[in-house]
Amino acid sequence: MKMTRVRIENFRCLVDAEMCFDDVTSIIGPNGVGKSTILRALEWFFNGEKGTSLSSEDLCSDASSGRIRVEVEFDSLTENDRKELGRYAPLGVQKIAIWRTWENGDDRITGKGMAFPDFETVRMCGSATDRRKAYNSLRESSPELELPSAGSDLLVEEAMMVWERNNTERLEETEIQGTNFFGFAGKSKLASIFEFILVSADLRALEESTDARTTIFGKIIERAIDRKVADAELAELDDRLNDERTQIANRNFGPQLDQISKELTDAVELFSTGRDIVVSPVDNPYKPAKASFKVSVVDGLVETGIERQGHGFQRAMIISALKLLSDRRTKGARTGSLCLAIEEPELYQHPIQARAFSAVLRKIAEDPDQMAQVAYATHNPIFVDPRNFHEVRRISRIQNSGSKREIAISHVRVDDVVEALSGFVPEDRVKRQIEATVLNRLSEALFASAVVLVEGPTDKAVLEGCSERESSPLSVEGIHVAEAGNKPGLFLSRAILSLLGIPCYVIFDADSGVGGRMAQKNKLDSDIRTAELKAAEDNSRLFVYLGRSGMPEWPTTHADSDYAVFADRLEELLQSEWPQWGEKVEELVGSGLGYSGKNSFTYSQASRTAVGRPPSVIIEIIEHVKSMAK
Repeated sequence: MKMTRVRIENFRCLVDAEMCFDDVTSIIGPNGVGKSTILRALEWFFNGEKGTSLSSEDLCSDASSGRIRVEVEFDSLTENDRKELGRYAPLGVQKIAIWRTWENGDDRITGKGMAFPDFETVRMCGSATDRRKAYNSLRESSPELELPSAGSDLLVEEAMMVWERNNTERLEETEIQGTNFFGFAGKSKLASIFEFILVSADLRALEESTDARTTIFGKIIERAIDRKVADAELAELDDRLNDERTQIANRNFGPQLDQISKELTDAVELFSTGRDIVVSPVDNPYKPAKASFKVSVVDGLVETGIERQGHGFQRAMIISALKLLSDRRTKGARTGSLCLAIEEPELYQHPIQARAFSAVLRKIAEDPDQMAQVAYATHNPIFVDPRNFHEVRRISRIQNSGSKREIAISHVRVDDVVEALSGFVPEDRVKRQIEATVLNRLSEALFASAVVLVEGPTDKAVLEGCSERESSPLSVEGIHVAEAGNKPGLFLSRAILSLLGIPCYVIFDADSGVGGRMAQKNKLDSDIRTAELKAAEDNSRLFVYLGRSGMPEWPTTHADSDYAVFADRLEELLQSEWPQWGEKVEELVGSGLGYSGKNSFTYSQASRTAVGRPPSVIIEIIEHVKSMAK
């Protein structure tokens, strides 16, 4: 069984959020939008009876009602899943939906299942007596159902369930109130077939290294070690010790206590007769001691507790324990599925270690024998696999929603990108280039508040340098400048970012001087004409894609709210409108502090330190982008 969809209502900062889940799900987005809240809501849904209870403080301040609701949908049901879930998942049903609600302290579980409508009328009766009467009335009024007699409420329910199993074609979808869905003593049926483990960002290895049923280490021990024989032997030892304690007490204190008891009885008879006083040893039996275990770290000749290790080692210990726990589940009979949910898996880890964690988690999810899913809320591009960027769920705030904290959750597939670029980029090129685009150009951009798309590295260097000279770097505003590689690459990059809900500003060169530059190199007239036609065509197609139909093939330099274009190239603009920039480049190269040609470092240094003012269009671009990010 696998979790495929989650809907959360009125939980903490989430008014109404719905998200789909894959085998691996990377949840990204700015701070405070609800990434961790989604995982916390699932923790309550799956483990609410284990202490993860709610209170009125968990109710969203924007909620229109006093109800918190988390709905989870599952598919890929196994035979064992169906057996445990009963009428929630009869044969023929491919998906099930279960939801948990909290309202004014009342915590309930409900499932969407299949049932015979007339039986649901019986089940909704208030008392056991009323249910038996309703069942017997149904037997009499509908003899064709051939229902057996049932003398107790338990037999009534069993008779109806047997009939439903044998007549699945007559069942209808219904909401089944799960007053006993969690079974007795809070033992969840769902927990026996689907285990949810949350590793929070503030979780320390010490908490998960104790030998308890709810900890990661405790679960590893439970799967790896059989304590039954040892516990039985320890119980026998305790019995023998208690017997020996009694014998020692009787042997040493018996005669003396008998004498004291007789003397007290005689003394009391002076005031009240008919009652005896007895003084005896207090029985303090040993409580049965079960086998238990601890985890420690041996570093050289010193053995220390987990809590004395550094944060990075503790985090590595937790992830390693999760890996071992998942591996242990594949040994022997496998009865349920697992979801590992991790807040900030990159926490306290250097990049190489974080990459290793990412590989370990993906291996767990992709192993068919594990029956496991992995979900994490992350700020690190290492945990976004470019080969599977469809796994990304990006959360962002909806602008202009008034005082309400509404969010949007974006989920992009390759087919979505193909459709968005239909008529602009051929399908085969999209599928060929999309992985490299995410990996090489957009890995950090996915985490930005807004992105500036430029054609090449020198464009990026100039723009970032100009923003820094104003003492307001773009990165401070959460803005990332990403290279598309070339003008056609702008289409693919912008499509991916836009579909993920990331504001995107496009900057490109119109290349009006391409013919002149080629003529200076003595290129053939035919080649020059071909290059000019291609540049003009690229300009026109890009304007249409940006929603600016009717723009000239050779536009003038200008900046709009979501794009900017240079009439020729950025270098020509800088040379003509900011001559001090060119002089600074020459100065840096001449002093050995810069490099000749189109060099990003030299361009960046010149843009930061050249006297004078950058061209007005660059200042406009920076203002537009910052406005977009806000």
